[in-house]
Amino acid sequence: MSVQSNTSCFAPTRILTTDILAIAFLWCVSLTIVNPFGNFPLNDDWSYGLTVKHLIDKWEFRPTGWTSMPLITNALWGSLFCVPAGFSFNALRLSTLTLSLVGIFGAYALMRNVCQSRWLACIVALTLGFNPVYYAMSNTFLTDVPFTAIMILAAIFFVRTLKTESTLDLLAGTAFAVAATLSRQLGICVALAFAVVFLLKRGITTANLARAALPSALCIGALSGFQHWLAATGRLPALYYAKNADMLGVLLNPDWFLRVVPRNIYVTLLYLGLFLSPVLLFEVASLWARQKGKAITIFIASVGAVLALGRFLDGRTRLMPVLSFGILDKCGIGPFTLRDTFVVNNLIPALPAGFWWVITVVSVAGAALLITTFGLGAIGFAQRVRPSKINDSEAAAIFFLLSAMIYLLPLMIMPSSTSPMEDKYFVPLIPLLAGCIASVSSQLPRIDAKISRFGVAMLLCTFGLFSICGTRDYFAWNRARWEAVDDLMKSKPAKAGDIDGGFEFNGLYLYDSEYRKSYTKSWWWVQGDTYVIAFRPFTGYRVIMEYNYHHWMPPYNGKVVVLEKNPVEAPGR
Repeated sequence: MSVQSNTSCFAPTRILTTDILAIAFLWCVSLTIVNPFGNFPLNDDWSYGLTVKHLIDKWEFRPTGWTSMPLITNALWGSLFCVPAGFSFNALRLSTLTLSLVGIFGAYALMRNVCQSRWLACIVALTLGFNPVYYAMSNTFLTDVPFTAIMILAAIFFVRTLKTESTLDLLAGTAFAVAATLSRQLGICVALAFAVVFLLKRGITTANLARAALPSALCIGALSGFQHWLAATGRLPALYYAKNADMLGVLLNPDWFLRVVPRNIYVTLLYLGLFLSPVLLFEVASLWARQKGKAITIFIASVGAVLALGRFLDGRTRLMPVLSFGILDKCGIGPFTLRDTFVVNNLIPALPAGFWWVITVVSVAGAALLITTFGLGAIGFAQRVRPSKINDSEAAAIFFLLSAMIYLLPLMIMPSSTSPMEDKYFVPLIPLLAGCIASVSSQLPRIDAKISRFGVAMLLCTFGLFSICGTRDYFAWNRARWEAVDDLMKSKPAKAGDIDGGFEFNGLYLYDSEYRKSYTKSWWWVQGDTYVIAFRPFTGYRVIMEYNYHHWMPPYNGKVVVLEKNPVEAPGR
Protein backbone atom coordinates (compact mmCIF):
# COMPACT_ATOMS: atom_id res chain seq x y z
CA MET A 1 0.00 0.00 0.00
CA SER A 2 1.30 3.40 -0.91
CA VAL A 3 1.66 6.03 1.75
CA GLN A 4 2.11 9.61 0.84
CA SER A 5 3.11 12.60 2.87
CA ASN A 6 0.87 15.50 2.07
CA THR A 7 2.25 18.85 3.10
CA SER A 8 -0.81 20.92 2.20
CA CYS A 9 -2.90 20.13 5.23
CA PHE A 10 -4.41 23.49 5.91
CA ALA A 11 -7.99 24.21 4.85
CA PRO A 12 -9.54 27.67 4.64
CA THR A 13 -10.91 28.94 7.95
CA ARG A 14 -14.38 29.19 6.39
CA ILE A 15 -14.43 25.44 5.68
CA LEU A 16 -13.21 24.54 9.17
CA THR A 17 -15.76 26.85 10.79
CA THR A 18 -18.59 25.46 8.66
CA ASP A 19 -17.72 21.87 9.53
CA ILE A 20 -17.35 22.55 13.25
CA LEU A 21 -20.60 24.51 13.44
CA ALA A 22 -22.48 21.81 11.50
CA ILE A 23 -21.21 19.07 13.83
CA ALA A 24 -22.00 21.16 16.92
CA PHE A 25 -25.49 21.89 15.59
CA LEU A 26 -26.25 18.19 15.07
CA TRP A 27 -24.90 17.40 18.52
CA CYS A 28 -26.97 20.08 20.27
CA VAL A 29 -30.16 19.18 18.40
CA SER A 30 -29.74 15.55 19.41
CA LEU A 31 -29.36 16.54 23.07
CA THR A 32 -32.61 18.50 23.02
CA ILE A 33 -34.32 15.25 22.03
CA VAL A 34 -32.58 13.23 24.72
CA ASN A 35 -33.13 15.88 27.44
CA PRO A 36 -30.31 14.57 29.66
CA PHE A 37 -31.41 16.26 32.89
CA GLY A 38 -32.19 14.80 36.27
CA ASN A 39 -30.28 14.99 39.53
CA PHE A 40 -29.57 11.28 39.77
CA PRO A 41 -26.59 9.00 39.01
CA LEU A 42 -26.36 6.60 36.08
CA ASN A 43 -24.32 3.41 35.91
CA ASP A 44 -21.07 3.72 37.92
CA ASP A 45 -21.09 7.50 38.16
CA TRP A 46 -22.61 7.47 41.66
CA SER A 47 -19.14 6.44 42.84
CA TYR A 48 -17.32 9.20 40.95
CA GLY A 49 -19.99 11.70 41.93
CA LEU A 50 -19.53 10.93 45.63
CA THR A 51 -15.81 11.57 45.17
CA VAL A 52 -16.52 15.01 43.70
CA LYS A 53 -19.02 15.79 46.47
CA HIS A 54 -16.45 14.89 49.11
CA LEU A 55 -13.87 17.05 47.32
CA ILE A 56 -16.22 20.04 47.24
CA ASP A 57 -17.56 19.65 50.78
CA LYS A 58 -14.33 18.81 52.60
CA TRP A 59 -11.62 19.87 50.14
CA GLU A 60 -10.29 16.33 50.28
CA PHE A 61 -9.83 13.77 47.50
CA ARG A 62 -11.09 10.45 48.81
CA PRO A 63 -12.49 8.06 46.17
CA THR A 64 -14.93 5.33 47.10
CA GLY A 65 -13.83 1.71 47.25
CA TRP A 66 -15.67 1.02 43.98
CA THR A 67 -13.08 3.05 42.02
CA SER A 68 -10.41 1.26 39.98
CA MET A 69 -8.73 4.22 38.23
CA PRO A 70 -6.85 7.34 39.41
CA LEU A 71 -9.91 9.57 38.74
CA ILE A 72 -8.23 12.77 39.96
CA THR A 73 -8.45 14.46 36.54
CA ASN A 74 -12.19 13.75 36.31
CA ALA A 75 -12.85 14.81 39.90
CA LEU A 76 -11.11 18.16 39.44
CA TRP A 77 -12.88 18.79 36.13
CA GLY A 78 -16.29 17.89 37.55
CA SER A 79 -15.70 20.09 40.59
CA LEU A 80 -15.29 23.14 38.36
CA PHE A 81 -18.84 22.69 37.05
CA CYS A 82 -20.21 22.31 40.58
CA VAL A 83 -18.74 25.61 41.79
CA PRO A 84 -21.52 27.94 40.51
CA ALA A 85 -24.54 26.18 42.07
CA GLY A 86 -23.14 23.41 44.26
CA PHE A 87 -22.92 19.67 43.72
CA SER A 88 -25.41 17.98 41.42
CA PHE A 89 -25.36 15.16 38.92
CA ASN A 90 -26.67 17.61 36.34
CA ALA A 91 -23.53 19.70 36.75
CA LEU A 92 -21.34 16.61 36.47
CA ARG A 93 -23.23 15.52 33.36
CA LEU A 94 -22.62 18.94 31.82
CA SER A 95 -18.89 18.57 32.51
CA THR A 96 -18.82 15.30 30.56
CA LEU A 97 -20.90 16.71 27.71
CA THR A 98 -18.43 19.58 27.40
CA LEU A 99 -15.43 17.27 27.11
CA SER A 100 -17.41 14.98 24.83
CA LEU A 101 -17.84 17.81 22.33
CA VAL A 102 -14.15 18.65 22.73
CA GLY A 103 -13.39 15.02 21.87
CA ILE A 104 -15.56 15.19 18.74
CA PHE A 105 -13.85 18.39 17.59
CA GLY A 106 -10.53 16.79 18.49
CA ALA A 107 -11.26 13.79 16.27
CA TYR A 108 -11.95 16.20 13.40
CA ALA A 109 -8.72 18.12 14.12
CA LEU A 110 -6.76 14.88 14.38
CA MET A 111 -7.75 13.88 10.86
CA ARG A 112 -6.96 17.33 9.47
CA ASN A 113 -3.64 17.21 11.28
CA VAL A 114 -2.64 14.10 9.31
CA CYS A 115 -3.67 15.79 6.06
CA GLN A 116 -6.99 14.05 5.48
CA SER A 117 -9.97 15.45 3.58
CA ARG A 118 -12.76 17.34 5.29
CA TRP A 119 -15.13 14.49 4.37
CA LEU A 120 -13.06 11.93 6.22
CA ALA A 121 -12.53 14.32 9.14
CA CYS A 122 -16.30 14.83 9.44
CA ILE A 123 -16.97 11.10 9.15
CA VAL A 124 -14.49 10.27 11.92
CA ALA A 125 -15.90 13.01 14.15
CA LEU A 126 -19.48 11.82 13.62
CA THR A 127 -18.48 8.16 13.95
CA LEU A 128 -17.08 8.94 17.38
CA GLY A 129 -19.75 11.42 18.48
CA PHE A 130 -22.73 9.27 17.53
CA ASN A 131 -21.22 5.96 18.46
CA PRO A 132 -23.96 4.54 20.74
CA VAL A 133 -21.56 3.83 23.59
CA TYR A 134 -19.71 7.17 23.40
CA TYR A 135 -22.98 9.07 23.01
CA ALA A 136 -24.71 7.37 25.94
CA MET A 137 -21.69 7.81 28.23
CA SER A 138 -21.45 11.47 27.24
CA ASN A 139 -24.67 11.94 29.19
CA THR A 140 -23.22 10.50 32.40
CA PHE A 141 -20.24 11.19 34.66
CA LEU A 142 -18.43 8.01 33.65
CA THR A 143 -14.71 8.44 33.08
CA ASP A 144 -14.42 6.96 29.59
CA VAL A 145 -15.54 9.95 27.50
CA PRO A 146 -13.36 12.57 29.28
CA PHE A 147 -10.46 10.13 29.07
CA THR A 148 -10.99 9.66 25.34
CA ALA A 149 -11.20 13.42 24.74
CA ILE A 150 -8.02 14.15 26.66
CA MET A 151 -6.17 11.31 24.95
CA ILE A 152 -7.20 12.70 21.54
CA LEU A 153 -5.76 16.09 22.49
CA ALA A 154 -2.51 14.42 23.55
CA ALA A 155 -2.39 12.52 20.23
CA ILE A 156 -2.88 15.73 18.23
CA PHE A 157 0.13 17.40 19.81
CA PHE A 158 2.31 14.30 19.65
CA VAL A 159 1.59 13.94 15.92
CA ARG A 160 2.48 17.61 15.47
CA THR A 161 5.73 17.02 17.37
CA LEU A 162 6.60 14.12 15.09
CA LYS A 163 6.25 16.51 12.14
CA THR A 164 7.90 19.66 13.49
CA GLU A 165 9.83 18.74 16.68
CA SER A 166 8.18 21.76 18.29
CA THR A 167 9.00 21.98 21.99
CA LEU A 168 5.71 23.71 22.67
CA ASP A 169 3.76 20.87 21.01
CA LEU A 170 5.81 18.33 22.95
CA LEU A 171 5.01 20.01 26.27
CA ALA A 172 1.31 20.32 25.41
CA GLY A 173 1.12 16.67 24.38
CA THR A 174 2.91 15.66 27.56
CA ALA A 175 0.53 17.67 29.74
CA PHE A 176 -2.52 16.06 28.15
CA ALA A 177 -0.91 12.60 28.35
CA VAL A 178 -0.32 13.06 32.09
CA ALA A 179 -3.93 14.25 32.52
CA ALA A 180 -5.20 11.21 30.60
CA THR A 181 -3.05 8.85 32.69
CA LEU A 182 -4.38 10.39 35.92
CA SER A 183 -7.88 9.79 34.59
CA ARG A 184 -7.35 6.16 33.58
CA GLN A 185 -4.04 4.33 33.78
CA LEU A 186 -4.06 3.32 30.12
CA GLY A 187 -3.64 6.95 29.09
CA ILE A 188 0.07 6.22 29.17
CA CYS A 189 -0.30 4.38 25.85
CA VAL A 190 0.10 7.56 23.76
CA ALA A 191 3.23 8.61 25.63
CA LEU A 192 4.89 5.20 25.20
CA ALA A 193 3.96 5.07 21.52
CA PHE A 194 5.35 8.56 20.96
CA ALA A 195 8.70 7.58 22.50
CA VAL A 196 9.13 4.65 20.11
CA VAL A 197 8.02 6.50 16.96
CA PHE A 198 10.02 9.65 17.71
CA LEU A 199 13.23 7.63 17.93
CA LEU A 200 12.26 5.60 14.87
CA LYS A 201 11.75 8.76 12.86
CA ARG A 202 14.50 11.00 14.21
CA GLY A 203 17.17 8.46 15.15
CA ILE A 204 18.82 7.67 18.46
CA THR A 205 20.86 10.53 19.88
CA THR A 206 21.19 11.86 23.41
CA ALA A 207 18.91 14.82 22.68
CA ASN A 208 16.34 12.65 20.92
CA LEU A 209 16.34 10.12 23.76
CA ALA A 210 15.60 12.89 26.24
CA ARG A 211 12.75 14.32 24.17
CA ALA A 212 11.28 10.90 23.46
CA ALA A 213 11.41 9.79 27.11
CA LEU A 214 9.99 12.99 28.64
CA PRO A 215 6.24 12.22 28.22
CA SER A 216 6.53 8.61 29.40
CA ALA A 217 8.73 9.53 32.35
CA LEU A 218 6.33 12.22 33.54
CA CYS A 219 3.27 9.96 33.07
CA ILE A 220 4.90 7.08 34.97
CA GLY A 221 6.20 9.43 37.65
CA ALA A 222 2.83 11.16 38.12
CA LEU A 223 0.91 7.88 38.27
CA SER A 224 3.40 6.18 40.61
CA GLY A 225 3.56 9.18 42.91
CA PHE A 226 -0.21 9.53 42.98
CA GLN A 227 -0.76 5.84 43.76
CA HIS A 228 1.88 5.97 46.50
CA TRP A 229 0.13 8.99 48.03
CA LEU A 230 -3.23 7.19 47.94
CA ALA A 231 -1.77 4.15 49.71
CA ALA A 232 0.24 6.16 52.25
CA THR A 233 -2.78 8.25 53.27
CA GLY A 234 -5.26 5.37 53.42
CA ARG A 235 -7.23 6.56 50.38
CA LEU A 236 -6.50 3.68 48.03
CA PRO A 237 -9.84 2.25 46.83
CA ALA A 238 -10.60 -1.39 47.64
CA LEU A 239 -10.91 -2.30 43.95
CA TYR A 240 -8.00 -0.21 42.65
CA TYR A 241 -5.71 -3.17 41.92
CA ALA A 242 -8.42 -5.83 41.51
CA LYS A 243 -8.19 -5.99 37.70
CA ASN A 244 -4.37 -6.18 37.88
CA ALA A 245 -4.61 -9.26 40.09
CA ASP A 246 -7.16 -10.89 37.78
CA MET A 247 -5.02 -10.29 34.69
CA LEU A 248 -1.90 -11.58 36.45
CA GLY A 249 -3.81 -14.76 37.24
CA VAL A 250 -4.51 -15.24 33.53
CA LEU A 251 -0.84 -14.75 32.62
CA LEU A 252 0.28 -17.30 35.22
CA ASN A 253 -2.27 -19.94 34.19
CA PRO A 254 -1.69 -21.28 30.64
CA ASP A 255 -5.07 -23.03 30.45
CA TRP A 256 -6.91 -19.90 31.51
CA PHE A 257 -4.80 -17.83 29.11
CA LEU A 258 -5.78 -20.03 26.16
CA ARG A 259 -9.46 -19.66 27.05
CA VAL A 260 -9.46 -15.93 27.78
CA VAL A 261 -7.33 -14.48 24.98
CA PRO A 262 -9.13 -16.00 21.94
CA ARG A 263 -12.51 -14.88 23.30
CA ASN A 264 -11.25 -11.36 23.96
CA ILE A 265 -9.75 -11.18 20.46
CA TYR A 266 -13.08 -12.28 18.97
CA VAL A 267 -15.07 -9.74 21.00
CA THR A 268 -12.61 -6.97 20.18
CA LEU A 269 -12.82 -7.66 16.45
CA LEU A 270 -16.62 -7.60 16.45
CA TYR A 271 -16.97 -4.37 18.40
CA LEU A 272 -14.18 -2.54 16.59
CA GLY A 273 -15.59 -3.74 13.26
CA LEU A 274 -18.95 -2.27 14.19
CA PHE A 275 -17.64 0.96 15.72
CA LEU A 276 -15.25 1.70 12.83
CA SER A 277 -17.55 0.54 10.02
CA PRO A 278 -18.31 4.06 8.63
CA VAL A 279 -14.60 4.93 8.48
CA LEU A 280 -13.66 1.57 7.00
CA LEU A 281 -16.35 1.76 4.33
CA PHE A 282 -15.29 5.25 3.31
CA GLU A 283 -11.55 4.76 3.44
CA VAL A 284 -11.04 1.22 2.20
CA ALA A 285 -11.96 1.95 -1.45
CA SER A 286 -8.64 3.58 -2.28
CA LEU A 287 -6.79 0.61 -0.81
CA TRP A 288 -8.79 -1.94 -2.75
CA ALA A 289 -8.42 0.02 -5.98
CA ARG A 290 -4.71 -0.81 -6.01
CA GLN A 291 -4.67 -4.32 -4.51
CA LYS A 292 -8.13 -5.61 -5.36
CA GLY A 293 -7.16 -9.26 -5.80
CA LYS A 294 -5.27 -9.51 -2.51
CA ALA A 295 -7.92 -7.48 -0.71
CA ILE A 296 -10.80 -9.72 -1.77
CA THR A 297 -8.86 -12.86 -0.85
CA ILE A 298 -7.89 -11.56 2.60
CA PHE A 299 -11.40 -10.21 3.20
CA ILE A 300 -13.12 -13.52 2.43
CA ALA A 301 -10.59 -15.43 4.51
CA SER A 302 -11.07 -12.95 7.38
CA VAL A 303 -14.86 -13.33 7.32
CA GLY A 304 -14.43 -17.09 7.50
CA ALA A 305 -11.88 -16.83 10.32
CA VAL A 306 -14.07 -14.52 12.43
CA LEU A 307 -17.14 -16.74 11.97
CA ALA A 308 -15.13 -19.88 12.69
CA LEU A 309 -13.63 -18.37 15.85
CA GLY A 310 -17.09 -17.39 17.10
CA ARG A 311 -18.45 -20.84 16.33
CA PHE A 312 -15.51 -22.49 18.09
CA LEU A 313 -15.91 -20.36 21.21
CA ASP A 314 -19.69 -20.57 21.56
CA GLY A 315 -20.71 -23.60 19.51
CA ARG A 316 -23.21 -21.40 17.68
CA THR A 317 -23.51 -18.04 15.99
CA ARG A 318 -24.30 -15.42 18.61
CA LEU A 319 -25.91 -12.15 17.65
CA MET A 320 -24.57 -8.80 18.77
CA PRO A 321 -24.24 -7.57 21.42
CA VAL A 322 -22.12 -10.55 22.52
CA LEU A 323 -21.01 -9.03 25.82
CA SER A 324 -23.28 -9.87 28.74
CA PHE A 325 -22.73 -6.50 30.41
CA GLY A 326 -22.25 -3.18 28.70
CA ILE A 327 -23.90 -0.06 27.32
CA LEU A 328 -25.19 -1.87 24.22
CA ASP A 329 -28.04 -4.17 25.19
CA LYS A 330 -30.44 -6.27 23.16
CA CYS A 331 -33.17 -3.99 24.55
CA GLY A 332 -31.39 -0.76 23.52
CA ILE A 333 -29.09 1.39 25.65
CA GLY A 334 -28.40 0.07 29.15
CA PRO A 335 -27.52 -1.31 31.54
CA PHE A 336 -30.95 -2.04 33.05
CA THR A 337 -29.92 -2.13 36.69
CA LEU A 338 -33.07 -3.16 38.56
CA ARG A 339 -33.41 -6.45 40.42
CA ASP A 340 -35.94 -8.16 38.15
CA THR A 341 -33.93 -7.49 34.95
CA PHE A 342 -30.30 -7.45 36.01
CA VAL A 343 -30.31 -10.15 38.69
CA VAL A 344 -33.34 -12.38 38.06
CA ASN A 345 -34.43 -12.37 34.40
CA ASN A 346 -34.55 -9.68 31.73
CA LEU A 347 -38.15 -9.48 30.51
CA ILE A 348 -37.94 -6.01 28.92
CA PRO A 349 -39.00 -6.03 25.24
CA ALA A 350 -35.95 -6.42 23.02
CA LEU A 351 -35.28 -4.96 19.62
CA PRO A 352 -36.24 -7.32 16.77
CA ALA A 353 -33.85 -10.18 16.05
CA GLY A 354 -33.65 -8.96 12.45
CA PHE A 355 -32.10 -5.70 13.64
CA TRP A 356 -29.40 -7.54 15.58
CA TRP A 357 -28.77 -9.84 12.60
CA VAL A 358 -28.00 -6.75 10.50
CA ILE A 359 -25.76 -5.33 13.25
CA THR A 360 -23.96 -8.68 13.53
CA VAL A 361 -23.37 -8.79 9.75
CA VAL A 362 -21.97 -5.24 9.85
CA SER A 363 -19.75 -6.21 12.81
CA VAL A 364 -18.34 -9.30 11.07
CA ALA A 365 -17.84 -7.45 7.78
CA GLY A 366 -16.23 -4.55 9.65
CA ALA A 367 -13.91 -6.93 11.48
CA ALA A 368 -12.89 -8.50 8.17
CA LEU A 369 -12.32 -5.07 6.62
CA LEU A 370 -10.18 -4.12 9.61
CA ILE A 371 -8.06 -7.26 9.23
CA THR A 372 -7.80 -6.71 5.48
CA THR A 373 -6.78 -3.07 5.84
CA PHE A 374 -4.07 -3.78 8.38
CA GLY A 375 -2.96 -6.93 6.59
CA LEU A 376 -2.32 -5.06 3.35
CA GLY A 377 -0.93 -2.13 5.29
CA ALA A 378 1.61 -4.41 6.95
CA ILE A 379 2.76 -5.64 3.54
CA GLY A 380 3.25 -2.08 2.33
CA PHE A 381 5.01 -1.00 5.49
CA ALA A 382 7.39 -3.97 5.44
CA GLN A 383 8.46 -2.92 1.97
CA ARG A 384 8.80 0.81 2.64
CA VAL A 385 9.52 1.65 6.27
CA ARG A 386 13.14 2.07 7.32
CA PRO A 387 14.35 3.67 10.57
CA SER A 388 15.14 7.39 10.19
CA LYS A 389 13.61 7.34 6.70
CA ILE A 390 9.88 7.33 7.40
CA ASN A 391 7.75 10.25 6.31
CA ASP A 392 5.14 12.11 8.36
CA SER A 393 2.19 9.94 7.30
CA GLU A 394 4.07 6.74 8.08
CA ALA A 395 5.17 8.10 11.47
CA ALA A 396 1.57 9.06 12.30
CA ALA A 397 0.29 5.63 11.21
CA ILE A 398 2.80 3.80 13.40
CA PHE A 399 2.06 6.12 16.33
CA PHE A 400 -1.69 5.51 16.12
CA LEU A 401 -1.32 1.76 15.68
CA LEU A 402 1.22 1.40 18.49
CA SER A 403 -0.94 3.49 20.83
CA ALA A 404 -3.90 1.21 20.09
CA MET A 405 -1.83 -1.96 20.58
CA ILE A 406 -0.45 -0.81 23.94
CA TYR A 407 -3.96 0.15 25.02
CA LEU A 408 -5.36 -3.21 23.91
CA LEU A 409 -2.77 -5.49 25.49
CA PRO A 410 -4.22 -5.46 29.04
CA LEU A 411 -7.74 -5.92 27.67
CA MET A 412 -6.71 -9.11 25.88
CA ILE A 413 -5.93 -10.84 29.19
CA MET A 414 -8.99 -9.58 31.08
CA PRO A 415 -10.95 -12.60 32.40
CA SER A 416 -14.68 -12.38 31.72
CA SER A 417 -15.58 -14.23 34.92
CA THR A 418 -13.98 -11.83 37.42
CA SER A 419 -13.24 -8.65 35.41
CA PRO A 420 -15.68 -8.71 32.51
CA MET A 421 -14.78 -6.84 29.35
CA GLU A 422 -17.19 -4.01 28.55
CA ASP A 423 -17.99 -2.32 25.25
CA LYS A 424 -17.01 1.08 26.64
CA TYR A 425 -13.35 -0.03 26.72
CA PHE A 426 -13.26 0.06 22.90
CA VAL A 427 -14.36 3.70 22.55
CA PRO A 428 -10.85 5.25 22.93
CA LEU A 429 -9.67 3.05 20.07
CA ILE A 430 -12.04 4.68 17.57
CA PRO A 431 -9.95 7.85 16.96
CA LEU A 432 -6.64 5.97 17.22
CA LEU A 433 -7.49 3.29 14.67
CA ALA A 434 -9.33 5.76 12.44
CA GLY A 435 -6.17 7.87 12.43
CA CYS A 436 -4.07 4.83 11.56
CA ILE A 437 -6.38 3.77 8.73
CA ALA A 438 -6.40 7.30 7.34
CA SER A 439 -2.64 7.72 7.62
CA VAL A 440 -1.76 4.53 5.78
CA SER A 441 -4.34 4.91 3.02
CA SER A 442 -3.17 6.13 -0.35
CA GLN A 443 -4.37 9.25 -2.09
CA LEU A 444 -5.66 7.32 -5.11
CA PRO A 445 -9.06 8.25 -6.58
CA ARG A 446 -11.79 6.31 -4.82
CA ILE A 447 -13.80 3.67 -6.64
CA ASP A 448 -17.58 3.75 -6.33
CA ALA A 449 -17.29 6.98 -4.31
CA LYS A 450 -21.03 7.71 -4.45
CA ILE A 451 -21.94 4.18 -3.34
CA SER A 452 -19.34 4.37 -0.56
CA ARG A 453 -20.65 7.71 0.69
CA PHE A 454 -24.24 6.51 0.56
CA GLY A 455 -23.31 3.48 2.68
CA VAL A 456 -21.43 5.69 5.14
CA ALA A 457 -24.41 8.04 5.41
CA MET A 458 -26.74 5.12 6.10
CA LEU A 459 -24.46 3.75 8.81
CA LEU A 460 -24.07 7.14 10.49
CA CYS A 461 -27.83 7.74 10.38
CA THR A 462 -28.42 4.32 11.95
CA PHE A 463 -25.83 4.99 14.65
CA GLY A 464 -27.31 8.41 15.34
CA LEU A 465 -30.91 7.19 15.49
CA PHE A 466 -30.01 4.29 17.78
CA SER A 467 -27.89 6.52 20.03
CA ILE A 468 -30.44 9.31 20.39
CA CYS A 469 -33.51 7.10 20.86
CA GLY A 470 -31.69 4.62 23.09
CA THR A 471 -30.23 7.30 25.35
CA ARG A 472 -33.59 9.09 25.51
CA ASP A 473 -35.23 5.81 26.60
CA TYR A 474 -32.47 5.21 29.15
CA PHE A 475 -33.27 8.55 30.77
CA ALA A 476 -37.02 7.94 30.58
CA TRP A 477 -37.04 4.82 32.73
CA ASN A 478 -34.37 6.20 35.06
CA ARG A 479 -36.48 9.31 35.69
CA ALA A 480 -39.40 7.04 36.55
CA ARG A 481 -37.18 4.95 38.85
CA TRP A 482 -35.83 7.94 40.78
CA GLU A 483 -39.26 9.55 41.03
CA ALA A 484 -40.51 6.28 42.52
CA VAL A 485 -37.67 6.18 45.04
CA ASP A 486 -38.15 9.82 46.04
CA ASP A 487 -41.90 9.38 46.53
CA LEU A 488 -41.37 6.18 48.50
CA MET A 489 -38.96 7.84 50.92
CA LYS A 490 -41.31 10.81 51.36
CA SER A 491 -44.66 9.02 51.65
CA LYS A 492 -43.64 5.91 53.57
CA PRO A 493 -41.52 5.46 56.69
CA ALA A 494 -38.92 3.91 54.40
CA LYS A 495 -35.22 4.56 54.80
CA ALA A 496 -32.57 3.86 52.19
CA GLY A 497 -31.64 0.68 54.05
CA ASP A 498 -35.16 -0.69 53.57
CA ILE A 499 -35.08 -0.31 49.78
CA ASP A 500 -33.52 -2.23 46.92
CA GLY A 501 -33.66 0.66 44.47
CA GLY A 502 -31.27 -0.79 41.91
CA PHE A 503 -27.52 -0.63 41.50
CA GLU A 504 -27.16 3.17 41.38
CA PHE A 505 -29.48 3.87 44.32
CA ASN A 506 -27.87 1.26 46.53
CA GLY A 507 -24.38 2.38 45.56
CA LEU A 508 -25.18 6.04 46.27
CA TYR A 509 -26.72 5.39 49.69
CA LEU A 510 -25.46 2.03 50.90
CA TYR A 511 -22.06 1.20 49.34
CA ASP A 512 -19.91 -0.86 51.69
CA SER A 513 -16.58 -2.32 50.60
CA GLU A 514 -16.95 -5.01 53.31
CA TYR A 515 -20.44 -6.05 52.22
CA ARG A 516 -21.10 -9.79 52.11
CA LYS A 517 -23.36 -10.95 49.31
CA SER A 518 -26.59 -12.78 50.02
CA TYR A 519 -28.17 -15.26 47.63
CA THR A 520 -31.63 -14.01 48.62
CA LYS A 521 -30.95 -10.38 47.70
CA SER A 522 -29.41 -8.34 44.89
CA TRP A 523 -25.63 -8.21 45.18
CA TRP A 524 -25.49 -4.41 45.26
CA TRP A 525 -25.20 -3.75 49.01
CA VAL A 526 -28.84 -4.41 49.89
CA GLN A 527 -29.47 -4.19 53.64
CA GLY A 528 -33.22 -4.68 53.75
CA ASP A 529 -35.49 -5.42 50.81
CA THR A 530 -38.84 -4.54 52.29
CA TYR A 531 -39.32 -2.40 49.21
CA VAL A 532 -38.02 -3.15 45.72
CA ILE A 533 -38.03 -0.96 42.60
CA ALA A 534 -38.64 -3.08 39.50
CA PHE A 535 -40.07 -3.10 36.00
CA ARG A 536 -42.78 -5.64 36.86
CA PRO A 537 -44.23 -7.51 39.86
CA PHE A 538 -42.71 -10.75 41.07
CA THR A 539 -43.42 -13.44 43.64
CA GLY A 540 -43.47 -12.46 47.30
CA TYR A 541 -44.21 -8.78 46.70
CA ARG A 542 -47.25 -6.63 46.00
CA VAL A 543 -47.41 -3.46 43.91
CA ILE A 544 -48.02 -0.28 45.90
CA MET A 545 -47.12 2.37 43.28
CA GLU A 546 -46.68 2.56 39.51
CA TYR A 547 -44.84 5.10 37.33
CA ASN A 548 -45.37 5.10 33.58
CA TYR A 549 -42.95 6.11 30.84
CA HIS A 550 -42.99 5.86 27.07
CA HIS A 551 -40.25 3.88 25.33
CA TRP A 552 -39.30 4.78 21.75
CA MET A 553 -37.04 1.91 20.66
CA PRO A 554 -38.79 -0.49 20.49
CA PRO A 555 -42.02 1.47 20.97
CA TYR A 556 -44.08 0.51 24.02
CA ASN A 557 -45.54 2.00 27.20
CA GLY A 558 -43.41 0.88 30.09
CA LYS A 559 -43.71 1.24 33.83
CA VAL A 560 -41.58 1.16 36.94
CA VAL A 561 -43.28 -0.32 39.99
CA VAL A 562 -42.68 0.00 43.72
CA LEU A 563 -43.06 -3.38 45.39
CA GLU A 564 -43.59 -4.09 49.07
CA LYS A 565 -42.77 -7.46 50.56
CA ASN A 566 -45.85 -9.47 51.49
CA PRO A 567 -46.27 -9.78 55.26
CA VAL A 568 -45.40 -13.15 56.73
CA GLU A 569 -48.44 -14.73 58.29
CA ALA A 570 -48.18 -15.91 61.88
CA PRO A 571 -48.04 -19.71 62.39
CA GLY A 572 -51.42 -21.35 62.73
CA ARG A 573 -53.33 -18.70 60.79
